[in-house]
Amino acid sequence: MKLKEVLANFKRVFVKRKYKDILFRYVFREKQEILQLYNAINHTNYTNPDDLMITTMEDAIYIGMKNDLSFLVANELNLYEHQSTLNKNMPLRGLFYIAKMYEGYIETHGLNKYQKTLIKLPFPRFVVFYNGEDNIPEELCMRLSDAFEKHEEEPAVECVARFININYGHNQELLNSCKRLHDYSYFVNCVRGYLKKGLGKKEAIVLATDKCIEEGILKDVLVKHRAEVVDMFLTTFDKKMYEEAVREEGREEERVNTERERANAERERANAERERQRAEKAEAELEKLREEMARLKGE
Repeated sequence: MKLKEVLANFKRVFVKRKYKDILFRYVFREKQEILQLYNAINHTNYTNPDDLMITTMEDAIYIGMKNDLSFLVANELNLYEHQSTLNKNMPLRGLFYIAKMYEGYIETHGLNKYQKTLIKLPFPRFVVFYNGEDNIPEELCMRLSDAFEKHEEEPAVECVARFININYGHNQELLNSCKRLHDYSYFVNCVRGYLKKGLGKKEAIVLATDKCIEEGILKDVLVKHRAEVVDMFLTTFDKKMYEEAVREEGREEERVNTERERANAERERANAERERQRAEKAEAELEKLREEMARLKGE
């Protein structure tokens, strides 16, 4: 099957999927759970979920923009994203998300961005929870400025993405301080464990679900919403395969372009060589003509 056909098939799968949320968003959908996650990351102890205001963007409202989780608490604007691939463009995406959220904040509070007095804004935090299979440190930071072609002066804008490795066995102190995050990491690890044994995707998810329910892991979610969880996980696998297909298409396009450029360069070299040979031939003929003219003058 050609790469374009593979991509078309994946797109049809996404259209048919009823549940398009990822499991991470589903697990952290209640204020109390989000607040526990915030406390674990920032070593705080907020207890009132009503102190938290969810600002997550949905694609139906912000066309083409849908983030995983964002909220306001303690004069802070928090953007949380989940990634199973190490995307170096997250700071750029974060810039777009945060700008849109600030725009919503200003509109919600009836603020005038053209006024002379300074508008006070909540402090931004951007965290990426990574559970892909690439080997990365416990934490790492990516900066928007890393993408700038010039580094001669202070940039006019910056966005820092803090990546936290939540694969089971990493950042154990953080996982232990937030049971919900621990259980999510454990469940994903269970699925991968069954996959490594050679089981199919759906069978691996079902067996991991049974195991986690038995052990009290994400039990409230897995018992009540079993079908949704299975479908969301399958969608995640399809999404990863689709993204890999897109990357492969990009690599194939790059290979074709490189081959085309090489062929063009080869043609240019051949043309240049022909021009050089023609010039040498013309110069040789001219030299012969000069010699003949000199001979005739000598006679």
